[in-house]
Amino acid sequence: MRRQIIALSLSILAAQGLEAQENPLIPADFHHRYVEVPLDHGDPEAGVFSLYYELSSNFDFDQPTVFYIVDSQQYARGADPLKERYQFSDALNLVLIEYRGRTQSPIDFTKEDGSMDWEKAYRLLASRQAVEDIDAVRQDLFRDHPGTRIHLYGRSGGAYLIHEYLAVHPDQAARAFTRAAPNPLVMHQLGNPESKALVEGLAAVDPTLPQTLETILADETVPPRQLLWLLLQLPYSDSSAPDLQAQIINELSEGNTATYTESRTEPRYHLTDELLGQLVGQMGPGSLLRPLECDGPYLLGPEPEYPDPVYSSFRFVSEPYISLIEERGFPEPHYPSLESFRAVRTEVFYLAGRNDHISPWQIAVELGKWFPNYAHFIADDTHVMSCL
Repeated sequence: MRRQIIALSLSILAAQGLEAQENPLIPADFHHRYVEVPLDHGDPEAGVFSLYYELSSNFDFDQPTVFYIVDSQQYARGADPLKERYQFSDALNLVLIEYRGRTQSPIDFTKEDGSMDWEKAYRLLASRQAVEDIDAVRQDLFRDHPGTRIHLYGRSGGAYLIHEYLAVHPDQAARAFTRAAPNPLVMHQLGNPESKALVEGLAAVDPTLPQTLETILADETVPPRQLLWLLLQLPYSDSSAPDLQAQIINELSEGNTATYTESRTEPRYHLTDELLGQLVGQMGPGSLLRPLECDGPYLLGPEPEYPDPVYSSFRFVSEPYISLIEERGFPEPHYPSLESFRAVRTEVFYLAGRNDHISPWQIAVELGKWFPNYAHFIADDTHVMSCL
């Protein structure tokens, strides 16, 4: 039923002319390029599609080249805007690769009856496909400059995609800057500290708050899914979020919904099928897959005995793919082994946030045991590095 609702949301978006695939393709020139790549790198005979990538306006083959990596849940508006936003030097080229299946790199995931083909999306939008897309762009761009080693830059899921790339192509990148990258295997080994961020943060404010939250959820004072989603979203950019979370919980325990309601004025604080339909319409069905790829061992495991918005919210987001695994026996996402990182020649830097509730800073420490050429820094910041 939920997948039907998401498909309905997509049909509404199409009727309104808001689907990204309706935008005209950008004409190819030196800075705007397309390369044909397999739909399925594991089955090259299954056909090809055109993957779009963009070069910054200062591009010069005599300069070092940085690939800015986005995953299936991230969006970036052009190489030059990125270069300006992140203050890349004019002495560096910037390359932006569009994630497969989006506006300039369309793949049709619609069945004959108009519904979403989640099986096809799961196969073709997996990060292992994007890994090979990155290398296809590298080969296409530097076909007349063999031996060129690229540089990689990514944040959050895009940073984890860089680590996935390095596990398969350990020799092609000279340096990689990775910010707040999750790692499902490391998080699983650590006992999933991201799952305890909420209850530990609340307990630091008031040891009774976790139990108060459990009571509110059980009584359904407000819709539990919406409350947990709000509590998950608040710490992304606010290191003082536990205080606001505590205020919301204390007020709800008294039947007061004022701060809860005031904190949900933006649509992104409402976890609904309509919101996910809009997300799919803007960034493709892969946007619902990435949480599962980044934390699959936990999300596919048993529900924790304590309130955890990571588990409940991300299972809701990735439900179309989780159902393929749990109900139909599809394989879990592929997680590169930590052992594979030992062969990586790239110099890897990891920037972590001490208050990051999604990619805990402990990941940065643990990865240093596996990457041979590695350094990390733990900033007094959150997942989105809003203080830097």
